[in-house]
Amino acid sequence: MTEITKPSPEQLRETIKRHGLTRGEAAQLVHASITAWHAWSAPEGSSNHRPMPLAAWELLLVKLGEHPDYGPRA
Repeated sequence: MTEITKPSPEQLRETIKRHGLTRGEAAQLVHASITAWHAWSAPEGSSNHRPMPLAAWELLLVKLGEHPDYGPRA
């Protein structure tokens, strides 16, 4: 299995942009609130930033078909 690490806020923003999703749509995909999504995508080092849980990141990757071990690219 490929080791997955937590995404940077920029990586998170780029991923949803690549798929044409809004932050609200992306939050719904991983069963999170929009408030949580805003915290995950806030710049690192800002008082609002919180790292995205690894499970949420993996779920997003699976649902978008980008997980290296699952989905169309596996």
